[in-house]
Amino acid sequence: MGKDTSFLFSGISFNKKKFANDFARFKEKEQGNGNGPTDDFDSRKLDPEEVAVSVRKRKRKNVSVSETVEGFSVFKSSKSVPLSIDEQNDQDEENQLSRKKKDLNWQIERDALLRKKHLIHVSGNNVPSPLQNFAELSSSYGCESYLLHNLAELGFEEPTPIQRQAIPVLLSGRECFACAPTGSGKTLAFVCPMLIKLKHASKDGIRAVILCPTRELAAQTTRECKRMAKGNKFRIKLMTKELVRNGDFSKLLCDILISTPLRLQLAIRKKKVDLSRVEYLVLDESDKLFELGMLKQIDSVAKACSNTSVIRSLFSATLPDFVEELARTIMHDAVRVIVGRKNTASDTIKQKLVFAGSEEGKLLALRQSFAESLNPPVLIFVQNKTRANELYEELKFDSIRVGVVHSDLAQKLRENAVDDFRAGNMWVLIATDVVARGLDFKGVNCVINFDFPDSAAAYIHRIGRSGRAGRTGEAITFYTEDDVPLLRNIANVMAASGCEVPCWIMALPKVKWRRHHPERESISTKPLDQKE
Repeated sequence: MGKDTSFLFSGISFNKKKFANDFARFKEKEQGNGNGPTDDFDSRKLDPEEVAVSVRKRKRKNVSVSETVEGFSVFKSSKSVPLSIDEQNDQDEENQLSRKKKDLNWQIERDALLRKKHLIHVSGNNVPSPLQNFAELSSSYGCESYLLHNLAELGFEEPTPIQRQAIPVLLSGRECFACAPTGSGKTLAFVCPMLIKLKHASKDGIRAVILCPTRELAAQTTRECKRMAKGNKFRIKLMTKELVRNGDFSKLLCDILISTPLRLQLAIRKKKVDLSRVEYLVLDESDKLFELGMLKQIDSVAKACSNTSVIRSLFSATLPDFVEELARTIMHDAVRVIVGRKNTASDTIKQKLVFAGSEEGKLLALRQSFAESLNPPVLIFVQNKTRANELYEELKFDSIRVGVVHSDLAQKLRENAVDDFRAGNMWVLIATDVVARGLDFKGVNCVINFDFPDSAAAYIHRIGRSGRAGRTGEAITFYTEDDVPLLRNIANVMAASGCEVPCWIMALPKVKWRRHHPERESISTKPLDQKE
């Protein structure tokens, strides 16, 4: 320490007046111990109060606390000074908000990836996250074990795209209108959340209503509801003609009521049903229900469901713009869910156009197709009930197990024809568009449009009886010269679902869809009374 270090400070001048107090203290200390350091500066003891004030100032200025090393003031990162309780609470709250924001961003990113993977498109405010699997129904929404057991027993291993998004929307108390391809599980998408929310059977009257455009679809939906509710004591009723005439639903215990619009409207007029406690109103095949013929019936049912907290939902494979506009007039803060491309056919169906030339040519092409590769069950669609009867008379003598169904048949005959077709007792079923909506014919290998469909929606629903639940199917559409003007419209649907279409058809001019009911020649070359 005796070594001369003055050369380190050469050229430096100090203002002794400014540091007079420091020099005086240093002098006193040096005189006090007699053997103090020989350096020009020494560490000095500061008043504790001064240190505390200095620390607070530096903390406010975000400056690290300094320490003195052999007379030099050196900055270093000091240990954090304990915070007050209020400051600690503020910091904890800020950290918690930061974590929540990160979790929310992660959730949004995960939802977006899952929707992209399954081609789910949504619009609306605060759309709930899609389901990862059916187990989430229990962990997140309180689903009871009986329902999960039924799902597994019925073979539902993973949710379909429409089920992934529509079920959380309805369970969150949001209204919904959904569009998904035929055979994609829309019935389960609205029945499952309904059963979860209703929880148990009740004696409070009708709590849910499902409207279907046809009696066949209403009967099928009733069967599906009962299968899903197995193990619970829900009272699920189908509105039949006998109940409209003789029954009184005000006395019958019923949790879920399934009906066609006309039958339910008649029951409302006769004051046989009370819908004031309805919590869920579902319009299945909603675009058909919103046609002019049923609009007044739907309106009367919607008004009768006067519960202010009723949740309305619309489901269909086709969702025209006018249906969306009408839906928004009766729905509040609804979520829109579209799977795939709007108003397109399933991509599991192989579609083909066949030029037949004339009505006789259609019949020849049909027989040739059956002779070469009849792969039952086959569903054949025609324009009207007269032509359905004519084609049936032609084919029933061809050693083919064939049946027919249309709206003029008695209800029992219609049910028998559909049941025989489902059971495999019938190979070919000739039908009008009465069975084109929603009916689930498992295993239909081929759909034949013997008569050109009258709209794109009719075409999508017709061929959708095949290729259901991920299975493959085939659709053949015959056309004549009368059908060529609207051929491009069907070709657009085919192209949108990934089918190859001849270039000359895609080059045809676009024509606005209109109801296509041309005057066709008789299918049969003989009058019906001359048939054997």
